[in-house]
Amino acid sequence: MTRGADDDHLVMRGFPVPRAARVRLTEVYRPAHTRWFMQHVREVAPTAHVSRGGGPVHQLPEDLLDLDRTLVRGGDGRSWTLTDALQGTWADAAIVVHRGRVVYERYFADMTPETPHLYQSVSKSLGACVAGCLIEQGLLSTETPITEVVPELVGSGYGGATVRDLLDMRVGVRYVEDYADEDCEYMRLERLYGFRPSRADDEPGSSYEHAVETRREGEHGGALHYVSLNLQVLAWLLERVTNMRLPELIGREIWSALGTEHDAYIALDGAGSAQLEGGFCSSLRDFARFGLMISRGGRGPTRQIVPEWFIADAERNGDREAYDLAAAPGDSDVVPSPAYRNNFWTASPPGGPVLMGVGIFGQFLYVDRAAEFVMAVFSTQPTPSDDALFDHRFSAARSLAEALQGSGAAPVTR
Repeated sequence: MTRGADDDHLVMRGFPVPRAARVRLTEVYRPAHTRWFMQHVREVAPTAHVSRGGGPVHQLPEDLLDLDRTLVRGGDGRSWTLTDALQGTWADAAIVVHRGRVVYERYFADMTPETPHLYQSVSKSLGACVAGCLIEQGLLSTETPITEVVPELVGSGYGGATVRDLLDMRVGVRYVEDYADEDCEYMRLERLYGFRPSRADDEPGSSYEHAVETRREGEHGGALHYVSLNLQVLAWLLERVTNMRLPELIGREIWSALGTEHDAYIALDGAGSAQLEGGFCSSLRDFARFGLMISRGGRGPTRQIVPEWFIADAERNGDREAYDLAAAPGDSDVVPSPAYRNNFWTASPPGGPVLMGVGIFGQFLYVDRAAEFVMAVFSTQPTPSDDALFDHRFSAARSLAEALQGSGAAPVTR
């Protein structure tokens, strides 16, 4: 990953949401269209419905605080008001939940409480939670060989890998994920989704077939090797062991149990398979409900949803050595002891472990269980990856959690 041009200060500007009624699928990641696309995925891409079920909405109690002028740390160590920090990092919407109550909620860039927004790779964390549910039910184990469930992958780069290798991004597969390299394997995945102009007769097409074509490179269970295609393989496993389509499975295991307010949806590849690696979309408050469930050790409003051991394992058992061995582990100076476990990014500040869901263009979920703090942010930064902007988001969330967790005095403002 590379840093943005504005390393020393936040970018205090935004770009407009286009009013165009028609945007081609192959043009959605052009700067003029990306913010609009994040809020209108189903208008240009094939998607599948994820039902909230028929249960009651779990109302999020409110105790709104005037936090707009609260000072938070930026990644550069300087102080910013929360509003400036959000707008300066291209936020589309943000919500903060502390001790189970909404204390802050803001919408920018045409977002509303009803608007579904793309999660990008935070979808991976959601998908991992579905896997955790199925492991608890005995349908999978972390040590299940991938090819035991999907024999079509024998002879591919996934041969010999396990579910644990998928969950921890430690599959030794030949794959480059570089958002600036049009010729890398990740861009092939985007062409199969239809997000890039086709180069072959099978594009758009099947991400599952793409996985069959991969080749081995390196050891399974070794260095962190971030491969979005791994989540398509995980989706294949989840569908195979349940004989259910992934959108229905997400609805059954997670979405209908959260007391969500709205149905969600997920983008599909060119063969109709759900994009578990980055295609999930929901409203902001429902995004917060997912984070709140994580902060409560996997417990929802009425029952345990994700097993508590799965959340605790993510917090405690990320392999720092695997992270340090990664070819591109990131360049953050503000995240203490970063690691990756169960498709969550993890940190270990003095107050206790933090779990994060992170997606390109600035999607961000920050969960600090010890502080009973959840911050969920939808964004559309100009480039897919920007370490400086991530540092700003992480530092702002951490300092806000510390302020709310303090002596009970109002957060510092100016």
